[in-house]
Amino acid sequence: MEEKIYSVSEISLEIKRVIEQFIPPVWVEGEISNYSISRIGHVYFSLKDENALINCVIWRNIAGSIPFHLAPGMRVIVRGDILTYSAQSQYQINVKEIRAAGIGSLFIAFEALKSHLSREGLFAPELKKPIPAYPKRIGVVTSITGAAVRDIIEVSGRRNPAVQLVIYPAQVQGEKAADTIIEGIEVFNRLKNVDFIIIGRGGGSIEDLWAFNEEKLVRAVAASELPVISAVGHEVDFTLSDFAADFRAPTPSAAAELAVPERNILEQKLVQYRKRYIQLISQIISQKMQFLDNLYSGIARFNPQKIVADNIRVLEEIKKQLNKAVAYKINQVQLHVNDYRSTIHALNPKEILKRGFSIVYTESGSKVIRSVKEVLKGNKITVEVFDGRYNAEVKSITKQKP
Repeated sequence: MEEKIYSVSEISLEIKRVIEQFIPPVWVEGEISNYSISRIGHVYFSLKDENALINCVIWRNIAGSIPFHLAPGMRVIVRGDILTYSAQSQYQINVKEIRAAGIGSLFIAFEALKSHLSREGLFAPELKKPIPAYPKRIGVVTSITGAAVRDIIEVSGRRNPAVQLVIYPAQVQGEKAADTIIEGIEVFNRLKNVDFIIIGRGGGSIEDLWAFNEEKLVRAVAASELPVISAVGHEVDFTLSDFAADFRAPTPSAAAELAVPERNILEQKLVQYRKRYIQLISQIISQKMQFLDNLYSGIARFNPQKIVADNIRVLEEIKKQLNKAVAYKINQVQLHVNDYRSTIHALNPKEILKRGFSIVYTESGSKVIRSVKEVLKGNKITVEVFDGRYNAEVKSITKQKP
């Protein structure tokens, strides 16, 4: 019998046919290596054990539903079809589903996603919103049948029955848990009918709490416009939602203790505030009364009628003083005038002429003759006495020594 001789292409296609036809979808466990993500979102990696290695691909539409962050070194279990690339005689697993293999892998996934989101800035302290100190309504996203919701209701009712709780029922464990919690956060943000949101559940294993580590939920918590308190598990349990939330409470009960102000304390504060405000108002009233008294005193002191009357009195006094000063000044001036009049009278040439003196003029009477040097013998002169003038002639001149 003649043996069949295959071409390279033929044998590659035959292998492809056999593998893809006769090997059903399989579950394969191994450790991730050679991990990479393409620009359009396809995930490529290899699964390996001590003796072998097989390539894997997760197409973008499947990669978006993976509930944890893949990282080199994780042990995972994948389910998918074995596909071959006949041109190079290579085969790979087309992954349709992936699970973490053991707690160690989940911790690796936890740390990988935590590091990735931290670098992205989702956990930055400056992004944290303050929790309102005196809420009227609180939104709670948790299981309606779990212990967490009972603890929150009990603690809230004990501390302050006036605070209303609005419960949004959600799954807190399982495949759809993260989606229902996200729905609750989005509903409260859309309605804006609460002051802030508490998300949480009781404690459990890392697998039980994994919904609160899923990237889509962590991002929803960080993106919430309303403040979010994360209250997941017991005090030692931490989830990535804790880091993204605006406040982390160690337990659901602690969240209620921290978020709901105690009514008795509020009443005591109100009493204290009332006393303080009464004292403050009394002090303000006293200050205002003192101010008004000062205003009244000022008004009385600066009353226009009083000011005018005071000024009139001052003016009257000034008038009196002026009259006295003017009278005194007039009297003084009168005395001086009288002195001047007496002096002028005494020095009046007419008065001197009465005492026997005379004034000698030239013949024309226009010039007074003061010296014998101004006349000659025979000159005509005019002589003025107190009651008139007469003409004369110089008969002789006698000079006297001074």
